Amino acid sequence: MSSANVAGQAYAFMAMTPVKPGEEKPLADYLRGLRGRGASPLAKLPRTHIGRFVIVPDFHNDPTWKQRREEHLDLNYLIFTSNLDGDLDSYLDELCEKLAPEAQEIWGRCVGCPDPPRGAALKKYLEHNQINTGIFFAAYGHATVEMVKKALNEREKMIAFAIRGQGMEPEALQTAFLAEFGGPS
Repeated sequence: MSSANVAGQAYAFMAMTPVKPGEEKPLADYLRGLRGRGASPLAKLPRTHIGRFVIVPDFHNDPTWKQRREEHLDLNYLIFTSNLDGDLDSYLDELCEKLAPEAQEIWGRCVGCPDPPRGAALKKYLEHNQINTGIFFAAYGHATVEMVKKALNEREKMIAFAIRGQGMEPEALQTAFLAEFGGPS
């Protein structure tokens, strides 16, 4: 049976964890501060296509919607989403190991998170709080992060070559192209 969390070889993970009362601002400040530190901690997980942390204070209840009653959250919730290569089980193992330094500041501020938030206990917590996606379309469902990075690198090389090749005579251009990119296989 296929899963709405899978598109090709890519997997969409989402966990929604309740934030402890009084920890909303420190968590928001910590997450905002990640931008200023250079590389995202998710860069430690080479199988991550894209990941995001969002704090949701409440549901949006539009009065024009035809619903029986408004719905509200009792607490703020942290939503963590990640589009990743391969299976979730091994990805969460990597996340719980490599993000251990950040996990205390992130999920350690959430209700029910194990103390300390790492290893198998954190993995179980994240799995428990997983919400299946309703539908998932991966931008590169059959391409891994490594394949995408390689293609982008090749693109940059081709652009640089095109710039360098401006004004070259055809024979010189062909020789330079073959030297840089090789011939047909």
